[in-house]
Amino acid sequence: MFVLPETVKAVLIRTDFSDQQAWESCRSAIDASAMAAFDVSIEQDVEILDDPDNCDITVEQLLALEETDHTFVMLADRETLASTEYPILFLDLFEDQRGATVRVASSELGEAVGNVDNGNITIEDYAAAAANAGDKNVFRGFA
Repeated sequence: MFVLPETVKAVLIRTDFSDQQAWESCRSAIDASAMAAFDVSIEQDVEILDDPDNCDITVEQLLALEETDHTFVMLADRETLASTEYPILFLDLFEDQRGATVRVASSELGEAVGNVDNGNITIEDYAAAAANAGDKNVFRGFA
């Protein structure tokens, strides 16, 4: 059974291992986003689980976790790596909005992690902004 690590950082789980080059490009986009937003490496705020043992972990498996201190988790899945925007899936694990999801373009990831982690903006807020922009549930930034 999968267990989220004990960490105060947000967690990003790589679940697709079919394209190493796409993953490396995704990582570069994520790192650039964090540098642009906060002038720090993404690893300062996000623990990235890049382990083939996590291949194909599903949203349902994460929602089944009963004991976790994490209020959300992020996934770099097959859909993430199939797009040049590398949209990371955010999954809400907190009580009221548990199960809410939104994809966030990697170019916006640094800021989104900070906002969701601090409770400034919820995953549902990001999903609504994406829907209002007509962006098929991928958040690409506030207009």
